[in-house]
Amino acid sequence: MHEDKWIPTICYQCKAECAILARVENGVVKEVKGNPLAKGKMCVKGMAGITTLYSGERLKYPLKRIGERGEGKFERISWDEAMDIMEKKLRELRDRGEMHKFTYSMFPHSSTDPKWRFVNAMGGFITTGLPHCDSAKIMAHLHTFGCFPNHHIAPIYYSVPKGGIMILAGRHPFGCLDDASVARDILNAKERGAKLIVIDPIFRSEAAKADWWIPIKPGGDAAFFLGMCNYLLTNDLYDKNFCDKWVREGDMDKLMEFIKDKTPEAMSPICEVPAQDIIKLAKMCAQAPSVCVDAFKSIMYGNAMDWGHAWSIFLVITGNLDNPGGQPLPEIAPMAPVEPVPPAPSLHELGYHRTGPNRDKFDYYTFILEPTWYAAQAVKEGTLKVFFASECNPALSEMGSSVWREAMTLKDKQGNYLLELFVVTEILPSETMKWADLVLPDQTNFERWELLYMPWWYTYAHTAAICQPVVEPIGESRHANKVMIELGKRLVPEYFAFKDDLEYYDTELAGVGMSLQKMLDNGCVWSPRTAGFYKYESAGKFNTPSGKVELEWRMYKDLGQEWPSPELPVEFKRGEQEYPFILVNFRSTFLNNTGAWSHNNAQLRDPISGRDRNPLVLNPLDAKKLDLVDGDLVTVTSKTAQVRIPVCLSEKIKPGCAGLIHGFGQTMGKIASLGNWIGDNELIADAGSHLDEQDLRGGEAHVATRVKVSK
Repeated sequence: MHEDKWIPTICYQCKAECAILARVENGVVKEVKGNPLAKGKMCVKGMAGITTLYSGERLKYPLKRIGERGEGKFERISWDEAMDIMEKKLRELRDRGEMHKFTYSMFPHSSTDPKWRFVNAMGGFITTGLPHCDSAKIMAHLHTFGCFPNHHIAPIYYSVPKGGIMILAGRHPFGCLDDASVARDILNAKERGAKLIVIDPIFRSEAAKADWWIPIKPGGDAAFFLGMCNYLLTNDLYDKNFCDKWVREGDMDKLMEFIKDKTPEAMSPICEVPAQDIIKLAKMCAQAPSVCVDAFKSIMYGNAMDWGHAWSIFLVITGNLDNPGGQPLPEIAPMAPVEPVPPAPSLHELGYHRTGPNRDKFDYYTFILEPTWYAAQAVKEGTLKVFFASECNPALSEMGSSVWREAMTLKDKQGNYLLELFVVTEILPSETMKWADLVLPDQTNFERWELLYMPWWYTYAHTAAICQPVVEPIGESRHANKVMIELGKRLVPEYFAFKDDLEYYDTELAGVGMSLQKMLDNGCVWSPRTAGFYKYESAGKFNTPSGKVELEWRMYKDLGQEWPSPELPVEFKRGEQEYPFILVNFRSTFLNNTGAWSHNNAQLRDPISGRDRNPLVLNPLDAKKLDLVDGDLVTVTSKTAQVRIPVCLSEKIKPGCAGLIHGFGQTMGKIASLGNWIGDNELIADAGSHLDEQDLRGGEAHVATRVKVSK
């Protein structure tokens, strides 16, 4: 199929989509490395991609459930039978006028993903893990300065000047690695004389490299930043020229009134950071040529909207919007539409997130995609009937994951499952496939074609990229995009009149003056290689209704949320005596969250060079009060669940906190089942049925709760 040489393609062991080179000999991938035409970096997950490709547990053929959901019993079937099953059920759903009860849970690799097109054409909704990460940040930036609601629009670290301030607030870029070059760019900025500040209840590798580690109370970020804003504004240390020119008329006066009691002294008890430290960092930021805040994963607490709002206000008053070393405002290179473009159904009108105790208030909020964490409740209420999932693991990734698993097994009085069809596309055995009716074998990034159009990743790695196959696919694996294109040709042919996936990608690339062949000739990546700064200056406006920065969120005035609350999330204030610890999660560079590819990868789960344990991390001061020693088995109890797990004592976690690595719990597969460690979501309340205020103040997944620990 291919010559024996280094072949450019794209990694997909996680969502970063780094450009790589694969060395192929005799049709076998032997080695991988970062592509120097991009940024030339690759992380340990990416290097372990070869193990995923050649795993003995690869799913090679379509499978159909033969037992009850949850038993994990399947029989091999043909692709024709699998396609017929999906087509029949979707036709039936459409004939009933219930296509809005169809959802596809995925992380869309591009804003024009063929899977997304198929769902729109059918009248269903995309459900994504994206809001688990930073939907509150997206909304905060969108409301405040009209930033296009993309995913993680991170600081451009290679642009941070000497003396610039880099703030990591609960963010673990060295351990989460959304892009393998980030750690290098941060450390290079430090060598230029920039300062790295880490605000986090856990001391990790970022803190070890930082100029200053500030151990904050979880959920205290909004209070901390409001305290800094108060000091900057009341001491005339803010960027008055920027605010006078670009902030909506009247907003600064209202901000001054709102902020006057948010003093560092008043905010200190909430965030548990000394007032003098809040003042010290505020002064540093006032004197710095640039300040950037990276908090991506930290805003997973129940006050995420407040934190995102406070963070946005801080960026505005320090004048750090679209400047070198500040918060970039992205521009999107236009891909050409593949006509006709299917219209998206109304998420506000028909979306199944309108459930739970706050259903009457959802009109106030902007949901870009269907939030995954209401799926279990939607099944119970009959608003979700057909569920597809690709490259995600909701059996583990959902808050109150046991509630999700239970929902998959619920039946009506006639003995039929409430969720009528559940289809999972996977590469390796996942926990979620236990509950699937159909399991479809997907292809790895070494075996498939795919256009990746995600321009909002770290440091604008690429505007567009092409993943090309470098070896023949294993077994009968098919990429999910091709499966959905074929299904689209059967069900909605008017929207799938193009020949195949390659013609689809070629048409789209014409929008940026590229083609599939030009992409291949260019090493599979394309980017203008520029970020651009101060774009609001040339445009003469921000992308908001007023054309100015809008500090007051008037759309939430009826809810009393036009300004951010400094208070801790409600789940951190309830039951403090009975549940004295705040459970916090963190990431590991060896694991792609709940992804089955990393949990069933022998390289990444190796006990010496990988990560195969997930004990509960406690501070020794807390352990002493509980008469615990390192390695003791403890019971961890939340309001909704209880687990048993060994404890690991470390001074690297703030007292009062209990830490777990996010993503564990996988039992399917030989590698994962060797260590059936607990996932943090077992202890989190299911959002659709248990949470109330957090739905509205959080605006996203709430992967934190209070727990008690006993020997």
